[in-house]
Amino acid sequence: KKNYYLNSKKCSFTSVSMKKIRSTYSGVLEVVMEEGQKVLNSKNTSYSYGNLQEVWNQALRKIPFSGISHVLILGMGGGSSIRLLRDAYRYEGKITAVEIDPIIIELARTEFNIVSDKYLKIICDDAAEYSKKCRTRFDLVLIDVFIDRHVPEQILEERFWARLSKIIQPGGQFLFNAFEDTDTLQKIEETLHQNGMDTLRFSKVNGANLMLYGKSRKK
Repeated sequence: KKNYYLNSKKCSFTSVSMKKIRSTYSGVLEVVMEEGQKVLNSKNTSYSYGNLQEVWNQALRKIPFSGISHVLILGMGGGSSIRLLRDAYRYEGKITAVEIDPIIIELARTEFNIVSDKYLKIICDDAAEYSKKCRTRFDLVLIDVFIDRHVPEQILEERFWARLSKIIQPGGQFLFNAFEDTDTLQKIEETLHQNGMDTLRFSKVNGANLMLYGKSRKK
Protein backbone atom coordinates (compact mmCIF):
# COMPACT_ATOMS: atom_id res chain seq x y z
CA LYS A 1 0.00 0.00 0.00
CA LYS A 2 1.06 3.58 -0.62
CA ASN A 3 -0.21 6.67 1.17
CA TYR A 4 -1.21 9.82 -0.72
CA TYR A 5 -2.95 12.97 0.36
CA LEU A 6 -6.22 13.90 -1.26
CA ASN A 7 -5.39 17.49 -0.38
CA SER A 8 -5.71 17.51 3.43
CA LYS A 9 -6.97 13.93 3.82
CA LYS A 10 -4.51 11.06 4.02
CA CYS A 11 -5.58 8.15 1.83
CA SER A 12 -4.13 4.67 1.52
CA PHE A 13 -4.34 2.79 -1.77
CA THR A 14 -3.14 -0.53 -3.10
CA SER A 15 -1.25 0.68 -6.16
CA VAL A 16 0.92 -0.77 -8.90
CA SER A 17 3.43 1.60 -10.47
CA MET A 18 3.35 1.73 -14.28
CA LYS A 19 5.58 4.70 -15.06
CA LYS A 20 7.63 7.34 -13.25
CA ILE A 21 8.82 10.55 -14.80
CA ARG A 22 10.48 13.67 -13.42
CA SER A 23 9.04 17.08 -14.17
CA THR A 24 10.68 20.47 -13.67
CA TYR A 25 7.40 21.84 -12.33
CA SER A 26 5.88 18.92 -10.46
CA GLY A 27 8.79 16.78 -9.27
CA VAL A 28 8.37 13.03 -9.64
CA LEU A 29 5.11 12.03 -11.30
CA GLU A 30 3.85 8.49 -11.27
CA VAL A 31 1.22 6.70 -13.33
CA VAL A 32 -0.20 3.88 -11.23
CA MET A 33 -3.08 1.43 -11.18
CA GLU A 34 -5.22 2.03 -8.10
CA GLU A 35 -8.35 0.03 -7.45
CA GLY A 36 -8.37 -1.07 -11.08
CA GLN A 37 -8.09 2.46 -12.48
CA LYS A 38 -5.12 4.25 -14.01
CA VAL A 39 -4.36 7.46 -12.08
CA LEU A 40 -1.68 10.15 -12.01
CA ASN A 41 0.01 11.00 -8.71
CA SER A 42 2.71 13.39 -7.58
CA LYS A 43 5.01 12.54 -4.69
CA ASN A 44 2.45 13.32 -1.98
CA THR A 45 -0.95 13.69 -3.57
CA SER A 46 -3.46 12.52 -6.12
CA TYR A 47 -3.14 14.62 -9.30
CA SER A 48 -5.74 13.19 -11.68
CA TYR A 49 -8.46 10.53 -11.76
CA GLY A 50 -9.30 8.24 -8.84
CA ASN A 51 -10.48 10.03 -5.71
CA LEU A 52 -9.69 13.48 -7.09
CA GLN A 53 -12.07 12.84 -9.98
CA GLU A 54 -14.75 11.91 -7.45
CA VAL A 55 -14.15 15.21 -5.63
CA TRP A 56 -14.96 17.08 -8.83
CA ASN A 57 -17.92 14.83 -9.54
CA GLN A 58 -19.47 15.58 -6.15
CA ALA A 59 -18.80 19.31 -6.52
CA LEU A 60 -20.31 19.48 -10.00
CA ARG A 61 -23.46 17.77 -8.73
CA LYS A 62 -24.04 20.73 -6.42
CA ILE A 63 -24.25 23.38 -9.16
CA PRO A 64 -26.66 24.16 -12.02
CA PHE A 65 -25.36 22.48 -15.15
CA SER A 66 -27.43 24.06 -17.89
CA GLY A 67 -26.78 26.77 -20.44
CA ILE A 68 -23.06 25.96 -20.47
CA SER A 69 -21.37 26.12 -23.87
CA HIS A 70 -17.72 26.91 -23.05
CA VAL A 71 -15.76 25.61 -20.06
CA LEU A 72 -12.31 26.79 -18.95
CA ILE A 73 -10.15 24.41 -16.92
CA LEU A 74 -7.17 25.97 -15.13
CA GLY A 75 -4.89 23.10 -14.12
CA MET A 76 -5.78 20.35 -16.58
CA GLY A 77 -3.56 17.69 -15.02
CA GLY A 78 -4.12 14.35 -16.69
CA GLY A 79 -7.53 15.46 -17.90
CA SER A 80 -9.79 13.78 -15.35
CA SER A 81 -12.22 16.71 -15.23
CA ILE A 82 -12.42 16.68 -19.04
CA ARG A 83 -13.27 12.99 -18.98
CA LEU A 84 -15.81 13.61 -16.23
CA LEU A 85 -17.55 16.39 -18.15
CA ARG A 86 -17.71 14.31 -21.32
CA ASP A 87 -18.66 10.93 -19.86
CA ALA A 88 -20.66 11.61 -16.69
CA TYR A 89 -22.29 14.93 -17.60
CA ARG A 90 -22.60 14.35 -21.36
CA TYR A 91 -21.19 17.82 -21.95
CA GLU A 92 -20.58 18.31 -25.68
CA GLY A 93 -19.57 21.96 -25.76
CA LYS A 94 -16.18 23.64 -26.00
CA ILE A 95 -13.44 23.16 -23.40
CA THR A 96 -10.28 25.23 -23.07
CA ALA A 97 -7.78 23.52 -20.77
CA VAL A 98 -4.67 25.28 -19.43
CA GLU A 99 -1.75 23.32 -17.98
CA ILE A 100 1.68 24.73 -17.17
CA ASP A 101 3.57 21.43 -17.29
CA PRO A 102 4.38 20.02 -20.77
CA ILE A 103 5.26 16.67 -19.17
CA ILE A 104 1.73 16.40 -17.76
CA ILE A 105 0.21 17.38 -21.11
CA GLU A 106 2.19 14.56 -22.73
CA LEU A 107 1.11 12.08 -20.04
CA ALA A 108 -2.50 13.16 -20.55
CA ARG A 109 -2.09 12.33 -24.24
CA THR A 110 -0.18 9.05 -24.00
CA GLU A 111 -1.69 7.58 -20.83
CA PHE A 112 -5.23 8.99 -20.78
CA ASN A 113 -5.98 9.78 -24.45
CA ILE A 114 -6.64 13.48 -23.79
CA VAL A 115 -5.83 15.31 -27.02
CA SER A 116 -6.84 18.58 -28.64
CA ASP A 117 -9.70 18.44 -31.13
CA LYS A 118 -12.34 20.82 -32.47
CA TYR A 119 -14.07 20.88 -29.06
CA LEU A 120 -10.98 20.76 -26.82
CA LYS A 121 -8.16 23.30 -26.90
CA ILE A 122 -5.15 22.51 -24.71
CA ILE A 123 -2.86 25.42 -23.88
CA CYS A 124 0.54 25.04 -22.21
CA ASP A 125 0.70 28.12 -20.00
CA ASP A 126 0.73 29.34 -16.43
CA ALA A 127 -2.87 29.76 -15.22
CA ALA A 128 -2.23 33.17 -13.67
CA GLU A 129 -0.47 34.43 -16.79
CA TYR A 130 -3.23 33.07 -19.02
CA SER A 131 -5.83 34.99 -17.02
CA LYS A 132 -3.98 38.25 -17.80
CA LYS A 133 -4.23 37.88 -21.56
CA CYS A 134 -7.45 35.93 -21.96
CA ARG A 135 -10.13 37.78 -23.95
CA THR A 136 -12.68 34.95 -24.07
CA ARG A 137 -15.57 34.70 -21.61
CA PHE A 138 -16.61 31.34 -20.18
CA ASP A 139 -19.80 29.91 -18.73
CA LEU A 140 -17.97 27.70 -16.23
CA VAL A 141 -14.41 27.82 -14.91
CA LEU A 142 -12.86 24.90 -13.01
CA ILE A 143 -9.72 25.83 -11.05
CA ASP A 144 -7.51 22.99 -9.83
CA VAL A 145 -4.01 24.46 -9.76
CA PHE A 146 -1.55 22.64 -7.53
CA ILE A 147 2.17 22.01 -7.36
CA ASP A 148 2.15 18.74 -5.44
CA ARG A 149 0.00 19.62 -2.37
CA HIS A 150 0.20 23.41 -2.61
CA VAL A 151 -1.71 26.09 -4.51
CA PRO A 152 0.77 28.53 -6.10
CA GLU A 153 0.86 31.96 -4.51
CA GLN A 154 -0.21 33.70 -7.75
CA ILE A 155 -3.53 31.83 -7.64
CA LEU A 156 -4.20 33.07 -4.11
CA GLU A 157 -3.60 36.73 -4.96
CA GLU A 158 -6.61 39.03 -5.05
CA ARG A 159 -5.69 40.38 -8.49
CA PHE A 160 -5.98 36.89 -9.99
CA TRP A 161 -9.58 36.66 -8.76
CA ALA A 162 -10.39 40.15 -9.99
CA ARG A 163 -9.19 39.10 -13.45
CA LEU A 164 -11.07 35.82 -13.23
CA SER A 165 -14.37 37.60 -12.57
CA LYS A 166 -13.93 39.45 -15.85
CA ILE A 167 -13.62 36.31 -17.99
CA ILE A 168 -16.77 34.70 -16.59
CA GLN A 169 -19.95 35.27 -18.59
CA PRO A 170 -22.84 37.16 -16.94
CA GLY A 171 -24.54 34.49 -14.86
CA GLY A 172 -21.49 32.23 -15.27
CA GLN A 173 -19.97 30.06 -12.55
CA PHE A 174 -16.67 28.78 -11.18
CA LEU A 175 -15.46 26.03 -8.86
CA PHE A 176 -12.12 26.30 -7.07
CA ASN A 177 -10.48 23.29 -5.41
CA ALA A 178 -9.19 25.13 -2.37
CA PHE A 179 -8.12 23.83 1.01
CA GLU A 180 -6.13 26.91 1.97
CA ASP A 181 -6.53 28.77 5.26
CA THR A 182 -9.79 30.57 5.93
CA ASP A 183 -8.18 34.02 6.10
CA THR A 184 -6.93 33.66 2.52
CA LEU A 185 -10.30 32.43 1.32
CA GLN A 186 -12.04 35.32 3.06
CA LYS A 187 -9.90 37.83 1.14
CA ILE A 188 -10.59 35.99 -2.12
CA GLU A 189 -14.32 36.05 -1.45
CA GLU A 190 -14.25 39.77 -0.63
CA THR A 191 -12.51 40.46 -3.95
CA LEU A 192 -15.06 38.37 -5.82
CA HIS A 193 -17.99 40.10 -4.10
CA GLN A 194 -16.55 43.47 -5.11
CA ASN A 195 -16.40 42.22 -8.70
CA GLY A 196 -19.99 41.07 -8.97
CA MET A 197 -19.69 37.46 -7.82
CA ASP A 198 -21.66 35.63 -5.14
CA THR A 199 -19.79 32.80 -3.41
CA LEU A 200 -20.49 29.67 -1.41
CA ARG A 201 -18.19 27.17 0.27
CA PHE A 202 -18.68 23.42 -0.11
CA SER A 203 -16.96 21.74 2.85
CA LYS A 204 -15.62 18.19 3.07
CA VAL A 205 -16.34 17.30 -0.53
CA ASN A 206 -15.69 13.56 -0.78
CA GLY A 207 -14.81 13.73 2.90
CA ALA A 208 -11.84 16.06 2.60
CA ASN A 209 -11.80 18.91 0.12
CA LEU A 210 -13.05 22.46 0.42
CA MET A 211 -14.52 23.83 -2.81
CA LEU A 212 -15.24 27.49 -3.36
CA TYR A 213 -18.17 28.11 -5.70
CA GLY A 214 -19.00 31.41 -7.33
CA LYS A 215 -21.63 32.79 -9.67
CA SER A 216 -21.69 36.10 -11.48
CA ARG A 217 -24.48 38.47 -10.47
CA LYS A 218 -24.14 40.35 -13.74
CA LYS A 219 -26.96 39.96 -16.25
